[in-house]
Amino acid sequence: MDASFIYQQLKTKRLFWALGGFSLVAYLVLVVFLLQTLFFEPERPEPLRVDKVVAFQKVDGQGMLLKVTGSGFDGNIGAYLSYDAGNRGAIIASLPTWDQLNDVVVKDGLAFLANRYRGFQVADISNPRRPVIIGSVDTPGAAWGVAISGTYAYVADGRAGLQVIAISDPQQPKIVANMDLSGKAIDVIVVGERVYVATRYHGVKVVSITQPERPCLIGVISETEENKGIAAGNTSLFVAKGKQGVWEYSLDGKSEFRPLRKLKTNGSARSLAVTENQLFVGCGKYGIDIFSLDKPSLEPSFTVNTPGFARGVQAMGGRVYVADNFDGLQIIEHLSGADWQIVGSVDTPGLAWNVTCKGEHAYIAAGKGGLQVVSLKKIDSLTNVQRIATPGYVRGLAVWNDRVYVADGREGVHVFSGRVGRSFQPAATIKTAGYAFDIALTENMVCVANGPKGLLVASIREGHRHDQAKAVELAGSAQGVTVAGHLALIAAGKGGFYVVDLESKEGPRVIGHMDGLGYLRDVAVAGEYAFVAAKEAGLLQISLADPRKPRLIGPVDLPLSLKVFANTLAVATAGERMLVANARAGCQVYDISVPGQPQFLTTVASMEYVKGVEAFGDRGYLYDFENGLKSIDLQTLQKLQTVDGMKLTGLAVKDDRAFLGHGNGGISIVPLPQDLSEITLHTSKEISIFVPTPDMSGRYSVFLTSGEQAVALPEPLNFVDGNIEQLH
Repeated sequence: MDASFIYQQLKTKRLFWALGGFSLVAYLVLVVFLLQTLFFEPERPEPLRVDKVVAFQKVDGQGMLLKVTGSGFDGNIGAYLSYDAGNRGAIIASLPTWDQLNDVVVKDGLAFLANRYRGFQVADISNPRRPVIIGSVDTPGAAWGVAISGTYAYVADGRAGLQVIAISDPQQPKIVANMDLSGKAIDVIVVGERVYVATRYHGVKVVSITQPERPCLIGVISETEENKGIAAGNTSLFVAKGKQGVWEYSLDGKSEFRPLRKLKTNGSARSLAVTENQLFVGCGKYGIDIFSLDKPSLEPSFTVNTPGFARGVQAMGGRVYVADNFDGLQIIEHLSGADWQIVGSVDTPGLAWNVTCKGEHAYIAAGKGGLQVVSLKKIDSLTNVQRIATPGYVRGLAVWNDRVYVADGREGVHVFSGRVGRSFQPAATIKTAGYAFDIALTENMVCVANGPKGLLVASIREGHRHDQAKAVELAGSAQGVTVAGHLALIAAGKGGFYVVDLESKEGPRVIGHMDGLGYLRDVAVAGEYAFVAAKEAGLLQISLADPRKPRLIGPVDLPLSLKVFANTLAVATAGERMLVANARAGCQVYDISVPGQPQFLTTVASMEYVKGVEAFGDRGYLYDFENGLKSIDLQTLQKLQTVDGMKLTGLAVKDDRAFLGHGNGGISIVPLPQDLSEITLHTSKEISIFVPTPDMSGRYSVFLTSGEQAVALPEPLNFVDGNIEQLH
């Protein structure tokens, strides 16, 4: 017999037995895994929960002792103190609605919701701390507004017109009639036996509801120009007509729906609230216009410039409540001996679209943030937050010694001088003629990413003086800038990546350029490498070994599970760490101890939409539109802490303070979180925490942490002149 044949036979048998043995081992491993899954549930840490907190003021006034009972306490328990600049401690409940909540009406312990493509919903709010949806009906259009009368709800349902819904059984609402209104229905009110429905470009429809299940169109008002909202007074109907102001009509039925007068607003009239002798108009970015109805003037008697974009407005009990979009709830009051002014605010999750108040609570339709329930008694109106007002829209911040530099959108760059705890005063303005997106500083130079006008460079002189700014033309729109030595690196949108020599004899000039990289939003540098946030193209690594010929290395590695969600918006470096804001994929942390070979470490705070990142010292900071600002220890990658719940557009950190940009709401200065190290573990259900008196009075939240878990104590603490005030 041929020896080679025998060898092949033996080889085949060995291979067979090897494959069979491997399969048997794999099968046994699978069986063991399934048995463990079915019969041996893995031990899981007890969830962190707080049931009760009792506070004891120390005799010497140097802090307080908290006795906390709950569950999940062990030797790894930690705690920190965080300033509540946005009054988020006043939010007592949040109800997800899983779409765009546009409007809310409250009646008899129920909240009626207009929730865009999820239609009409009913929530039980008999216990405001625990709202729950108990009924819903999917309307054929997009629900924009809702009004209630008797046992019927009337829904402005976009292009589907008016929907009449029976709510005698709130758990089973039912559409009983609908009416095509030849336009997009966006707002609705009920006055007696009539429903008034505002359509965007086809007038305000007047519908008789003498028989609610057989609505009948009886007239049309205000068919010219755009309509955005409606409200009714005792004898008048008011229509918000955008740039055309507010038109007033008589409700007596004798004027044939001709306008009585046309009120002029400072901005585009969007929403309305009426009292006996005053009209309050939400004018978007121009705030609230206030008209005295008992005076013949067509001009507002007063205007309150809210920090955000005034979308919805309600007047109750001598106060005006404003759904201020990005800036949550704003409360306006006419103080004795003073003008109308903002006396309180609550930074709500999501974008505040509308608001209604009932008793001691405000209910905010917060868009994709769902329904937010706010206790009006818990709003701290005596805030101690230091603020800096700017005329534009804050996009970027930088702090150098006693100066704060603000990239203020179309208003250019503003420089403020002062000290924390004292006032900041305007020191200089740098006119940009473009749109100031970002700012980077050196000891003697200011570099501004100036949108379509490229890069702007100004020298800093003594006494806060700045030389005439020099412009460097770039293709695209300059979005982000950073400085490395004598080089400025610019992310210029579709225009690509630029390298500018700041110390050239001819003045600042481009020496290197790369295009075709996608849409570039931000840039950071580590060693001889630039890292560029390129939205859908990811995070790009570029070699600067020869700045005149920057070379693309390629995209920085990202785990496959995150790539589908990633949209790289910002990047920051500090020491051996790099942070990347990846929108819905959260924030990624990389090791860049070898800058040419970044190594993925972890994803932290996978929040709703991580928009920006910064790194200062040994801590990284990330912020989004939903959860505000958080910080993390860049060495241990632990101690994720909430710095502030307010939504941000810019950030800078100096010493123990964070400078927060709030769009057209200016800048607030808040203390950074303070670790609470004196924790005594009594049992797994009881701990004691010593809270030292902070150096800044105001409202604070105490957070407990254990591993990746974090929970806030249910009641915030209010420190006033070193003493604690209990909040109820």
